[in-house]
Amino acid sequence: MFSDYKYKSFYLNYQIFKDKSYYRYTYIDIISYIKTDKMILKKGSNNNTDAVKAIQAALGLKEDGDFGPTTEKFVKEFQTKNKLTVDGIVGNTTAKAMGVDLDEFLDTDLSSNVLKTKEGLVITKSYLDKDEYLAGPTDKIYLFLHHTAGWNNPYATIKAWNNDDRGRIATQFCIGGTSIKDGDAKYDGEVVECLPDSGYAYHLGKNGSSKLHPQSIGIEICNFGQLTKKGDKFYNYVNVEVPAKFVCDLGYKFRGNQYWHAYTDAQIESTKLLIREIQRRHPKLNIQNGLKTWLKTKTPAETFEFNNDAYYGKVEGLLSHTNVNKEKTDLFPQPNMVEMIKSL
Repeated sequence: MFSDYKYKSFYLNYQIFKDKSYYRYTYIDIISYIKTDKMILKKGSNNNTDAVKAIQAALGLKEDGDFGPTTEKFVKEFQTKNKLTVDGIVGNTTAKAMGVDLDEFLDTDLSSNVLKTKEGLVITKSYLDKDEYLAGPTDKIYLFLHHTAGWNNPYATIKAWNNDDRGRIATQFCIGGTSIKDGDAKYDGEVVECLPDSGYAYHLGKNGSSKLHPQSIGIEICNFGQLTKKGDKFYNYVNVEVPAKFVCDLGYKFRGNQYWHAYTDAQIESTKLLIREIQRRHPKLNIQNGLKTWLKTKTPAETFEFNNDAYYGKVEGLLSHTNVNKEKTDLFPQPNMVEMIKSL
């Protein structure tokens, strides 16, 4: 259907947001297709050197492991000759045409990029290209909770950030979920880290403080957010049905919506353990401030609403994206998420 990632990324970014008639087709089919493309190689990125050497060997080049201009040129020539998308990027389609199985290199690469925290949380590193985030270093004093408004695969989410044209927009961590399509829980609660502790990226939109982006960490939870009820069924914003077992009924409206795609128990547990790990890494970040403090005197809905002091960077601690942006809906105050925050 599609060839390598640049072409798929175009459809992901263009059809989803520009052509409503492609909503269902794009999200279900393209995201599931991207899931099979676990590694891409391209000029100037953080490539697996052994994989690059295999590509260079297939092209008859010097095997130095550096994906530079010469390798890119020969990749394009190969793609042209084999009637593939000519973008100079090696994904599974181009690699297989060369007789190279990238999955052989992915296993070794991942095993060296997995860490286990003090409390047993497994975090997999899958870094963005270096030009997709800012190097820092900066002291982190804010931690923001988000949800992606998308599907359950954290690797696909990070890959989309890496290949879109919006600039350095990402969060440091992304937590996978359960598929609303078939209930597949392969990624449920899986934590992926896509940039180093010293770095940062833009994830809050317009705000009132120059400190918020460079001195904050973001956690994205794979989740569609608000839902619409039609009869006895629920639909996300791209009109895909969400089974009732994945629905949270708040019993009241938060930012105009009563029904939401529920955060899973595994996602909430991983979020709790990740928050604790982040505080260990960044002692200046006090997770007791912000949401937990407000919950002592405010309702959950009030706690997750816009906060003027937070917008201007005056509240250092644990916050929701909704605290600094009146237009966003992440996070919403799901009861067991609220209880988790109280327990920190």
